[in-house]
Amino acid sequence: MSRHTAHLLMLVAALIWGTTFIAQTTGMETIGPFGFTGARYLIGAVAVLPFALFEARTTSLWQEMLRDRLLGMQAIGLGVMMFGGISLQQTALQYTLVANAAFLTTLYVPAVPLLIWLIYRAPISGRIWLALGLCIGGSWMLSGSTSLLSQWGDFLVTVGALFWAGHIVLIGLVTKKIKTPFQFAFLQSVLCVVFSLPPILTIETPEFADFLPVMPELIYAGLFSVGIAYTLQMVAQGYASATIAAFILSLESVFAAISGWLFLSQTLSYAAISGCVMIFAAILIADIVPPDWLRFWQRRKI
Repeated sequence: MSRHTAHLLMLVAALIWGTTFIAQTTGMETIGPFGFTGARYLIGAVAVLPFALFEARTTSLWQEMLRDRLLGMQAIGLGVMMFGGISLQQTALQYTLVANAAFLTTLYVPAVPLLIWLIYRAPISGRIWLALGLCIGGSWMLSGSTSLLSQWGDFLVTVGALFWAGHIVLIGLVTKKIKTPFQFAFLQSVLCVVFSLPPILTIETPEFADFLPVMPELIYAGLFSVGIAYTLQMVAQGYASATIAAFILSLESVFAAISGWLFLSQTLSYAAISGCVMIFAAILIADIVPPDWLRFWQRRKI
């Protein structure tokens, strides 16, 4: 797979995740955030299962984990990161707007290269710093927020962004050494279902009938967001760096804001539209603009 094809697949994943914010918001009319999370990942696991079984005919994830014990620990770690990120985000949508949640979620963009720098002491290039600044500024304009922690929901999404950053870094390591992306995607969905069960059974205690009114939202969030988009990320991220992947996936904030405007009548101001443009510019600088061009430009500015 070429690098640009991988980036296109991640862009599709970002589009799906951005529009899923609508389903996440309207899907909690009769069930709680953990019930929604558990149900959507159960649907996602069922959707991926046929592909995982077909893949297992030639290569087994279980055998890969037996050969590499660290891989098993990384699989559990990814499940924890994914569940932490999605459960905090889902809970936060009860208290904050779609645009705010989408903006604060994209804080994983600056968190990823900084996390890589902290772990590996890998240098961060000038164009990445420039793209980081544009992404943060554009996301800020997109949300129209005046205070990051002004609401409890904003705080929950901010903490969740740290989980997503860890997830992107860890998945970048895993996808480069496994040959079973569908089985791995299935395992992650199952782990999220398992982690959701304790709060569902002890805190929310929903009835089966409570899930029926929001089944369309659950199917979209489960089949498309979990079953398709996460699998696309699993397949594609092995062909791109974690930093570039974070920038591309952050476009979900743009798609979320546009979806909130179209389907929930949440206003998309001129400032928000300018923010969308800035985020797109950040993606282009991080992914397309040659480093030599940027270094030349920096020399001209000195």
